[in-house]
Amino acid sequence: MKAAVLHKEGTNPKYEDFVTPVPTSSNEVIVNVKAFSLKNIDKMKAAGKHYTHYPNLPVAVGIDGAGILEDGTKIYAWGKTGMLAEKAIVEKNKWTVLPEGISFEVAAALPNALIGSDAALLYRAKMQPGQTILINGATGVTGKIAVQMAKHRGAEKIIVTGRNEEILEELKTLGADEIISLKQEDAAIISRIQQLHRETPIDIVLDYLWGHPVELILQAFKSLPPHKLSIVTVGEMAGPTIAMPSGILRSTQIELSGSGIGSISYEDINKYMQQELPDVFKLAADGKLTMDIETAELKDVETVWSQNEKPGRRIVIKI
Repeated sequence: MKAAVLHKEGTNPKYEDFVTPVPTSSNEVIVNVKAFSLKNIDKMKAAGKHYTHYPNLPVAVGIDGAGILEDGTKIYAWGKTGMLAEKAIVEKNKWTVLPEGISFEVAAALPNALIGSDAALLYRAKMQPGQTILINGATGVTGKIAVQMAKHRGAEKIIVTGRNEEILEELKTLGADEIISLKQEDAAIISRIQQLHRETPIDIVLDYLWGHPVELILQAFKSLPPHKLSIVTVGEMAGPTIAMPSGILRSTQIELSGSGIGSISYEDINKYMQQELPDVFKLAADGKLTMDIETAELKDVETVWSQNEKPGRRIVIKI
């Protein structure tokens, strides 16, 4: 079979022939992979920068994808072998059946973005209908999904921040009620957050930036009347550290937490995949949840691996 094969950590996988995997137990089945979403976690693992490592090289890379079982069932699943290949092994019944109307490409791309958005809202922020949500750095792929899922989950108001003015405007069509450009002066950003909070108190900040933008949010709430606020950070696109005087936490009702593999338990991830993902796939199949993707072919994987995604879009490799 053809696959994206990694020979050395820190290099790009190569398109070449690789041994076809063979199930070794009754709990393993072959899936014919049709689409694979190229994500940071895949790149980090291949680079040897993730806490999980490939035990032996060479290896077909790729954590998850969408494809067809030998009985014709269309599924999304995590692979026991590399999913960036024509064939892979998946664990029996540990998959999500795809509804009619959803493409393999969208099915491959959505779950990772959902773990960083919808699952973060449900399991870390404990979101409830009627709350006001501020999504900090919402112009990326996952942020755009977060806006749509917050709306679907019943948010009363959705406020978004970002630097890409075009995508900020697009977010209004996806469910955002207010936008804040991070290209403004710090004082203007703080003032706008405070104004919006006075109008409709903000309950949750879902953060994809960390760094200076979060420092501005903390400054904004420091001088406001106490109100319970949950800040859940998912990414660090603006920097891995912040300066935060302890007095901010002592004088406010701000709760800080993170969301990712480790902070969301495997039990909750499995729960999400089994209970929530089928319904979200149906939303996408019905056109009620959209995701912007650009496609590439498996044969071009070595080049595509180093390609930067366009703002707000996810690269999906068709197989």
